[in-house]
Amino acid sequence: MIFIAFFFFLNSPSFAAEFEDEIGRKVEIPRPPQRIISVAPSVTETLFALGLGERIVGVSSYCNFPPEAHRKEKVGGYITPSMEKILSLRPDLVFQTADGDLKAFVSRLAAFGIPVYITNPRSVAETLKAVLKIGEATFSLPAARILEEGMRAKVAGTRDKVAGRPRLRVLHAMSVDPLISSGKGTFVHDLIVLAGGENIAADAKGKHPLLSMEEVIARDPQAILLSSMLSNEPMTAQKQALGRYREISAVRAGRIHVIQADLILRPSPRIVDGLAEVARAIHPEAFQ
Repeated sequence: MIFIAFFFFLNSPSFAAEFEDEIGRKVEIPRPPQRIISVAPSVTETLFALGLGERIVGVSSYCNFPPEAHRKEKVGGYITPSMEKILSLRPDLVFQTADGDLKAFVSRLAAFGIPVYITNPRSVAETLKAVLKIGEATFSLPAARILEEGMRAKVAGTRDKVAGRPRLRVLHAMSVDPLISSGKGTFVHDLIVLAGGENIAADAKGKHPLLSMEEVIARDPQAILLSSMLSNEPMTAQKQALGRYREISAVRAGRIHVIQADLILRPSPRIVDGLAEVARAIHPEAFQ
């Protein structure tokens, strides 16, 4: 009976040997992968959330969540991972992001018959779709649907809380000296809009524009978001640096908030938690 059930599982209409990844490539994955390498921190989080942690044999040096990811073999950075290390782990599926050196990376692994799935979400909505597509590629679509439904419910819950409230002007600062923000085409911009805010860097050039303090003062943000790559970094120095500018509404109101970068810069299942954090920073009264 187990064999018959497994046979029908593999031949279910919901699954196929060929998948289309997130940049439109056709990827052949003939059977459920048992040895997965994830060079993308967001995919690593998704795989663990799908209950596939035991199948992960390698991750990038930046994969830090969940804690179990630290115990996996490291294959280097997501831009230039070690091909030798990847091959030594004998994977039957590798996940990479569209930000890496794809042509050489994919070509070399293809020569060894190892399929590579490229992930490329650029918004919260695309992150939800990416969860489903990763579920398909790993033959875990039922679990992916449950995960995606939970994420979608969290997004809806946050949006309901801020619905009808005035859109406050928001500045996101990845660094303060120099002041680097997040413009259109970034996850942070999408989160600010979904959370009921107005990104003051929306019309700036580039995804991560350099802003002068004169520009910031002129646009007068009512809430400021700081993001730290360190989980417990209070960013005290950055807060103090901004605190000198009493002309800014957010400074006078004490509305400078630190949010962990992984929650708002990484297209993982936790991005919906990042959305809630951003919304709470912009509209704290909605969460009391």
